Amino acid sequence: AKWALDSQETFALLSGVLAVIHPSQFHQGVACMRALEHESAHPELITDWACVFNALSILVNREAIFHRDGGGYYEWYDLLASIGRYCGGQLSFPGLGIDLDYRPGSVVPFCGNALRHGAPPSMGDRVCLAFYMRKSVHVHTQTNVADWSYTSVS
Repeated sequence: AKWALDSQETFALLSGVLAVIHPSQFHQGVACMRALEHESAHPELITDWACVFNALSILVNREAIFHRDGGGYYEWYDLLASIGRYCGGQLSFPGLGIDLDYRPGSVVPFCGNALRHGAPPSMGDRVCLAFYMRKSVHVHTQTNVADWSYTSVS
């Protein structure tokens, strides 16, 4: 729980990114976490988790072969946050023909179920925080599925 408490500011910031790019998914995440808090035998653990994403994978110095993620909905964004001291970071979307510069401090939201993606090894110490939502958790809490986001940046 200490790690979650120490990470609250970062988690809130990343949740804010989702609020801007996919407001309905953000609101569903809030509803899901509130439902979990109400049914939990230890609601303080849910409260300490200051994030609308209900799942997190931590990948350290790992090559990610091209893949699509499962366990969510196509309409949902996953969010990757990269930290560490490394060079040569890249995040690739072969179906789109896009290779992103994936430097420390990068935050990349995308639909992980829909877009095939991967990251080659980099030189140094790279940590990727992969935030996502599990469909099964939303089914359990009876929160609705967000539609595609139509947020404009203009």
